[in-house]
Amino acid sequence: MFKFRVDDQKKLVYLEVSGLMSVEEADKLSDELLANASAARRRFGSFRVLVDGRQSPVQPAATMARYKSPQEVLDTEEDRYAIVVGSMLSKLQTDRSFDDDRIGVFLELDSAEAWLLSDLPS
Repeated sequence: MFKFRVDDQKKLVYLEVSGLMSVEEADKLSDELLANASAARRRFGSFRVLVDGRQSPVQPAATMARYKSPQEVLDTEEDRYAIVVGSMLSKLQTDRSFDDDRIGVFLELDSAEAWLLSDLPS
């Protein structure tokens, strides 16, 4: 299951992911992620997303193959993608998956949000 929320004041998109997803749900999530990215760029000039995956277990390979990776969603240098995970092991595994300064992996929501907002004008 997943849920999007937009904070107009902070200019952030929040995505909460929990539970196992089916392939169909992964397709729907990817479509909504791309739609949110386009809308955020029009409204805010960049796409900054905070993914709260602390309640999400490791997803099946077939599901992950359908899910849009952060690299597929980030278009501009101003875009950022923060992922919050539930354990140090998950953080280490997720960190190894990305070699992009615009993608950050965190254990705490506050740290992820601070990183996303760190270079935005107030």
